[in-house]
Amino acid sequence: MMIKKRLIDGKSISLSNYTQTNWHPQLYIENTFGDLKEQIRYTAKKSKENNHIYICEHRDIKGLFWEKLELHHFPSDVQDLSISIASMFYDDKVILLADPNHLSGVNREAFVDQQEWSLYEHVDTQQRFIKEFIFEDNDEDEENDENSQLNPKNNNENRKRSILTVTCHAARRSNYFYWNGYSLILLITLASFCIFAIPPHFTGNRIQISCTLLLTSITFRWTMNRSLPAISYLTSMDKYAIMCIFHLVILCIWHAILGSLIYLLIPDLRVTNDMWLAYIDQWVFMIAINIFVIIHIILLIWLYLVPLKHRREMAKKDLEYQQSMSKEKKILNYTLLSI
Repeated sequence: MMIKKRLIDGKSISLSNYTQTNWHPQLYIENTFGDLKEQIRYTAKKSKENNHIYICEHRDIKGLFWEKLELHHFPSDVQDLSISIASMFYDDKVILLADPNHLSGVNREAFVDQQEWSLYEHVDTQQRFIKEFIFEDNDEDEENDENSQLNPKNNNENRKRSILTVTCHAARRSNYFYWNGYSLILLITLASFCIFAIPPHFTGNRIQISCTLLLTSITFRWTMNRSLPAISYLTSMDKYAIMCIFHLVILCIWHAILGSLIYLLIPDLRVTNDMWLAYIDQWVFMIAINIFVIIHIILLIWLYLVPLKHRREMAKKDLEYQQSMSKEKKILNYTLLSI
């Protein structure tokens, strides 16, 4: 009688040993890593809108989950942290959908790496289906419905499983890498233009300083790569560092070519300001610095339009999420006052 009264009042009741005598969707986490510690409980609640009784499954899960890192835009990257929920049944019996009436949420205060990452408030959901591989099986003993799920001999090729992926997003706090990565590489490369202040006939000094800057840039790149996992593609910082290394190599080659021309064409190996080699050296300096500036302007535009655009979209979704949550609170307060 007490349980019935609680249901009539719209309160939830706890269902003990529900799975032993009743059907349940047999949910599991697809992207788990290792063993999970979880507590599963079931509750029932009567809806005031249609007087239907709804069974709800609650899970308290603690464990490790794997996620593929996307480091193309490092250090301005935004990573997805996902949990994929699937069912042992095929889509003809279970289809997983996100609740359209209740928004998902994440506890930002419990996020551990707040110094390195900024966790966004909104949560995205995605429904997808995966096809099962059909294997030949000669066993004919499985006759019940549950075992036929595991023996797809009689299943057609269109049978799929429903998966619901719940995703939150974390943006890397990239100020450290901007100051200790991009800016230092930029300063090392800018120092290469100071070599043009040395007279052209001091070829040995020019090449020596250029090679020293080149080795410094390569060593610095190796040091920065230690903060990244081993990946098969180049990040945006890698591309920038390699571009600056090529810039230093080209300048080294130019200084070597200029020294060879001076050795072959000028008997006393001294270049004055009125010689054509000095004019060519000045033109190379102007062309190199203009190209360097144009490339950096293009990089800044790309940074604003591609990686930072993704962050602006995430911030916009956060704002929409906050507005939706405030509307839900207003509706809830209005309902409580009406009661």
